[in-house]
Amino acid sequence: MTSLPKALLKAALFATTASATNLFVACTNGNLTTLSLTGTGNTSNLAISSWTNECASNPAALNLDSQNRILYCMDRASSSSVNGSMNSFDVDTNGNLTRLARIPVPASGVWAGFFGAEGGNKGLATVHYNRSAYSIISISDDGQLNGPVQSTFPTLSAPGPITLRQDRSYLHQVQTDPTGKYLIMNDLGGDMVRVFTYDTETLAPVTEVSQLLTEAGVGPRHGRFLTAASGKLYYFFVGELSQKVYSYEIAYTEGGMSWTKVFEIPALGVGNERAPQTAPTSGIELTPDNKFLIVSNRDVSFLAKDGPTDTLSTFSINADGTLELVQLAPSGGWSPRQFSLNKKGDLLAVGHQNNFTVIIWQRDLVSGKIVGEGKSITLSTAVVATIWDETRLIQSAYEILSNPQKRRAYDATLPSDFRKSSTFAATCDDASDSEEEYSNRDLNKEHDEDLQHAL
Repeated sequence: MTSLPKALLKAALFATTASATNLFVACTNGNLTTLSLTGTGNTSNLAISSWTNECASNPAALNLDSQNRILYCMDRASSSSVNGSMNSFDVDTNGNLTRLARIPVPASGVWAGFFGAEGGNKGLATVHYNRSAYSIISISDDGQLNGPVQSTFPTLSAPGPITLRQDRSYLHQVQTDPTGKYLIMNDLGGDMVRVFTYDTETLAPVTEVSQLLTEAGVGPRHGRFLTAASGKLYYFFVGELSQKVYSYEIAYTEGGMSWTKVFEIPALGVGNERAPQTAPTSGIELTPDNKFLIVSNRDVSFLAKDGPTDTLSTFSINADGTLELVQLAPSGGWSPRQFSLNKKGDLLAVGHQNNFTVIIWQRDLVSGKIVGEGKSITLSTAVVATIWDETRLIQSAYEILSNPQKRRAYDATLPSDFRKSSTFAATCDDASDSEEEYSNRDLNKEHDEDLQHAL
């Protein structure tokens, strides 16, 4: 397989950023919307390019298989429902969605995560908050769904101290550990992080093998893993009920994992604490350079109690796994349930439940701070999930650079000084990859670095 040179990717930047980057957004009225982000900085524009209601009635979690161009959308359904659904959609080059499959899953699904061994079956693990359940779904590269092949309802030996939220198990996130051998589920109701193994051939049965037991009343919601430069493995998570961020060092044992607490800090920073259960934490993300953690805070989370927005907290990560508050920045709206970073890490998309907005924030990669608002858009109802789709950057580059007519039109749009440069000359030498070779690449691996440099 030939490989397009870095110069070609850099030249393609002019075309791909001028076209669009897509985002997928889930809203509680049943709409699954594709947003198109064009331009950069103050000249950018954010607009609806298409939408579907085929993840109705209440889409809540989105997962993109970028290599196979399949978007998975979990419908949590109404609070009185027994079942919701998992849905798969084909994603075309413009971000239009066509539903491929739909199966019932327990209601109140709030998060899903890919898992599965290389060469083995692939699956989606899902967690269902109000049903106190997790499910395992078998998936295929063409978006077909099978299952659930397992649905389990964990229990607690005793309720937690915050009885309204901890009368039973409430799972809120599932992901794999860095080895891919374990499934990690945060149990807000049980004050624990549950660790499971799974069958690499059949996916199920999924078996619980160990637990991290937190202090009472923490309410683990979401977390992220970091393998430090020292080789140590850390797990950072937010306690929704305690309104704090926690750091634990992890070691692998014969039976699963052992956990050693390293650090905790109020999610709004020392001295900025709010009264219990008034500013619950929600999302947490690790920046692509592994240098910063960003946390979203809800309800009464800004320094002024009647302030204009809720808050995004940025923490720098020290070598020993401790955290330092870098910035408290406005999220731009009320109740930022979830947010996501682009691959480069210089843009952050946050959706708001209470004023229905999606806002794109600009980040400084050196300081880690949010430095400016890009564009925003108001949708028809509460926004609960927003994710990026940057795969089409490469697809757009291929479409332009491998088609002589499109290539000539594209070349004419470039600045004259760039057309005279050696970088541009290098792009004229080789665009020999086939479209199949291009589209089958895993952008999260060897070409991801090239793309990030180009951007």
